Amino acid sequence: MLRLFIITLILLPLTALSDHHVTSKNMVVEIYECSINEGSTLQDVVAYARSDFNDWAKAENINGNTFIWEPVAVTPPYHEAELRWINYFPTWADYHKANRAWTKPENAKNPAAIAAMTNCKKPVFSNAMPVTPMPSDTMQKTLIVGLCQLNDGANMRDAMGFLSNERMQSMNKALGVNNGMALWTPGFGLNPDFDFLQVIAGKDADMMGLFDAVRTGAAQKAQLAFSDQPAPMSCHWDLSTSHTIRN
Repeated sequence: MLRLFIITLILLPLTALSDHHVTSKNMVVEIYECSINEGSTLQDVVAYARSDFNDWAKAENINGNTFIWEPVAVTPPYHEAELRWINYFPTWADYHKANRAWTKPENAKNPAAIAAMTNCKKPVFSNAMPVTPMPSDTMQKTLIVGLCQLNDGANMRDAMGFLSNERMQSMNKALGVNNGMALWTPGFGLNPDFDFLQVIAGKDADMMGLFDAVRTGAAQKAQLAFSDQPAPMSCHWDLSTSHTIRN
C-alpha cells in the first residue's frame, strides 16, 4: 500500500480500466490470484501466455483481453498473490464461450502447462465501468489500484459523478500525461472490505509523471483547479506492473 499517496489520490480520481483500451460499455472481469511454482518464474508465465495461450485464443476466436499483474507494493490481505491473471470479456456470453473452449479435452495441454508453473485460486468476478481510455500500444504498464470506501451518506452514483471523464481529461492536460481510468465493482465470489476499486494505469513515463505531480503538490493544485468538490470516498493504494498478453 502506498500510504503517501492516500490523501493526494483521494483528491486525484484517475480511475483506469486496468491496463488496456476502454470500450464504451461495461465489461466482465475474471480475476485469478496465483502463486508461482518452484522452478518457474513470472517471466516464464508471461512468455507462455504470450505464445501458446495467445495462439489458443486466436484459434478459438476468443473475444476478450488478458493481462498479468505483477505485484510491486501490495498490502494485506491481498499481498500473498505472486501474480494476478486478468481476463476481460465484453459480455458474459463471451466469457462462457471462452470457458467452454478452455475446458475442452483437446485443449488439456494448455491448462496443464499453466498449472505446472502456477497454483491459482478459483476466479472471482468484477464489473469494470470504463471512464477514460488509455494507451494500448505498450506491452508493460505501471498500474495502481485504489481500494475505496464510500463516505457516510454517499453512494456509487456520487462516486461515478465525481470520477468523471471530464475530471480525468482535465487532470491529464494539466499534468501533461495521458493515463486512463475505470471503476470496478464487486461481482461473483467477492465479499470485499471495499465498496469499489479505482484502477489507474498508463505508460510508465505518464504514471511517473502522475507520481511526481503528487509528490510536488502539482496534482493537488490541478485537482482543485478543476473543482473543489469534496471526494465522496476514501481509498488506499497498491502498486503493480501490468504485462499485456492479449490487447
